[in-house]
Amino acid sequence: MDKYPRGFTKEQKSSIKNLPESTGTNIIHKWYESGDYRQEYVQYAYKLGWLDFVTLLECENWLWNTKAIGDHWHAHWLCQMNDLYHNIPNEYFNSRQYQIEYCYEKYKWWTKFYGPNRIIKGQKCSSYVLDRFIIQ
Repeated sequence: MDKYPRGFTKEQKSSIKNLPESTGTNIIHKWYESGDYRQEYVQYAYKLGWLDFVTLLECENWLWNTKAIGDHWHAHWLCQMNDLYHNIPNEYFNSRQYQIEYCYEKYKWWTKFYGPNRIIKGQKCSSYVLDRFIIQ
């Protein structure tokens, strides 16, 4: 699987974020049991955007709650998209898969997410949460 969007030129590929290559085909979140529905979210996010995207979602919404609301009722659901800055389609609110795909589209086209830069115990969230995952 190519880690870049379909139809990208070499120049476009060199300008996009340096997404890490997958070192395994399966990822497990240590906090959730094997039958927990959130493991499916983690798996799907990993297939789309590798560990970098999974840690972004973990930092934005560590419970992987598709109904979360924050930022004074303006940040919605899995990746806390802010409705003041983004036209959030209705499909976003009804489908877990669509939420992950929509977040990934925003991520790969450089939408700024603040969760990964939050400081937790002296580290950026994106580094702090890495030990929550096992890649097989």
